[in-house]
Amino acid sequence: MSVSRAARERPPKRILMKHVMLVNAVHKEQMRMATVDEKGKLIDFNIQMAVREPITGNIYKGKVLKVERGLQAAFVDYGGVKDGFLPLRDVSHEYLTEPENGSSGGRAVLKTGQEIIVQVVREIIGNKGALLTSYISLPGRYLVLLPNKLCGGISRKIESEEDRRKIKTLMDQIKVPEGMGFIVRTAGINRTKQEIQRDYQFLMRLWKEITKKAEDASEPSLLYQETDFGVRSLRDYLTQEMDEIWVDEVETFRKMRAYLKAVAPRHLRILKQYKDKTPIFERNSLEEQIRVIYQERVELKSGGYIIINPTEAMITIDVNSGRGSNKRNIEETAFRTNVDACEEIARQLRLRDLGGLIVIDFIDMIDKKHIAEVEKAFKKALSMDRARIQLSRISKFGLMELSRQKKQSTIQEISYTTCPYCAGSGLRPSLEYASLGAFRKIESEAVKGTYSELRVSLPHEIALYILNNKRTELLKLESTFGVCLIIEGKPDMAWDNFEIQQSMKEQALEVSAIQGVPLLNLAEKTEPDAEGGEKPEAEAGEAEEPPRKKGRRRSRHKKRKSPEALKGSVATEDALPDAQPSPGGMAPPVSSSQFSRFPVKPLKIVGALPEEFFPVDLSGDLFTPEMDQEDTGPEQEDN
Repeated sequence: MSVSRAARERPPKRILMKHVMLVNAVHKEQMRMATVDEKGKLIDFNIQMAVREPITGNIYKGKVLKVERGLQAAFVDYGGVKDGFLPLRDVSHEYLTEPENGSSGGRAVLKTGQEIIVQVVREIIGNKGALLTSYISLPGRYLVLLPNKLCGGISRKIESEEDRRKIKTLMDQIKVPEGMGFIVRTAGINRTKQEIQRDYQFLMRLWKEITKKAEDASEPSLLYQETDFGVRSLRDYLTQEMDEIWVDEVETFRKMRAYLKAVAPRHLRILKQYKDKTPIFERNSLEEQIRVIYQERVELKSGGYIIINPTEAMITIDVNSGRGSNKRNIEETAFRTNVDACEEIARQLRLRDLGGLIVIDFIDMIDKKHIAEVEKAFKKALSMDRARIQLSRISKFGLMELSRQKKQSTIQEISYTTCPYCAGSGLRPSLEYASLGAFRKIESEAVKGTYSELRVSLPHEIALYILNNKRTELLKLESTFGVCLIIEGKPDMAWDNFEIQQSMKEQALEVSAIQGVPLLNLAEKTEPDAEGGEKPEAEAGEAEEPPRKKGRRRSRHKKRKSPEALKGSVATEDALPDAQPSPGGMAPPVSSSQFSRFPVKPLKIVGALPEEFFPVDLSGDLFTPEMDQEDTGPEQEDN
């Protein structure tokens, strides 16, 4: 029974093949690639964001800025955000020159200001600049060309002696220019001489274009950029187990087809364009599996789970038994959970592209045979990984250390940004801690005594806490320092942030303008005299006036000072008579004669307490500086 061409091109409801590559490139802001097995389980995953394109593998023409002998490295300006870090051991001999004065003991050195062609080995990570090398490597489908390194070899992952012998025979038949070399990748197994030769010629043409561009370009400049996302997926993830490749975007499909036609024509038959209306990843139920990649907890089939915690120094992975624990046989439970965790940990390392130092805390096992089997199972699970891995044995504490090659940022670093509220720590200050910190800042601004109004903007919850729990303190600040406090809550403000807008007092501005006194010095209190108050400004206007007898002073006999005399004196809060605070926490009303020197705004309490709480009427002015009437009170004598 013959099958029509349309039926062959239409993908099934569920792709159940050996291995299938799916490329989702409809949205240019985020392009994704996934490979699945015959059961639909995610094997490999890669992602590229348009706002953060990878620079690993890019080739630049740079300039040596500084050579650090203590670090045995040089800093190179290649055009990036930060200067690149070039170890001296990765400097090709063609860039080394003999020293003029022989200070380096006759060894060739790298000079400052020298032009050099470098390639990015590792991207910028945190405060660390990009790691560079002058030994260029151009990866192809089957080969990796080494233009300035004389060596030839076979990938270490090809362990079969028969395969290595066949590949070595093919390598001897390819004529390589002097000073160059190449490495055969795992994809080169069972390939013909024609296929290897075609890939080699493609890489040689690419290198000639790079060198020609470097001769005409000025430093710093980009000479070669990693290929298109779809082409790079074919180059790095296409294996012999791949049965089909589905692409959902036309332009990406054409680029991938052109690459296969030039490098691997026999794979053209497995490349197909996806035209169904259902998203390609949704059709294969991959979205839920992708979400697990960004979570720290991953469930195991045995009922246990693993916790993955990336840190600055290393990545820690903890294995727990969880629901799979069996109280009757703890040793068997630990062994079964650890074996199950080996496969999942190796898979998560590939999917998340975790690199650097990794420490795994397995469940403690007593039986040495079980420990050896867990080590063997984990080594087998890591054999599918493309990155270079160095593995240790399980220590007596149940810890296993390994180092995985790190080329680019992790999936989480590419997709996520640091939280502005917790700065990536996952923690934030408590309500009480943040509220007290904000109140202390308000208090420090109020005690300066130079502001008539403070408008404070806080997160909504913190503002409510201060208004409800710090009413008495707010009232005391307002009454003591003559400042009006306005508390505003904003729901969109960061948790531990706040804003304060100050309004200067009129007397502070006037005095500063007349005498040139700094505004901050106005908050400092003057020293009182022996009797507890400042002496009147007798030296300025009443130096010839005889001393008066002690007794009560009648305000009606008090002379008003002229404006000229007022300008020659400065009054502070200590010049005022001491006033005892009322039982409600507020200072009593002050007579107008005490503030007659400077105009003062009326004292108001905003947002601290309800009106019925105040013992006096605060709707109007407590005092009026321009009053000419005599003071009335128990201290005055009747005529």
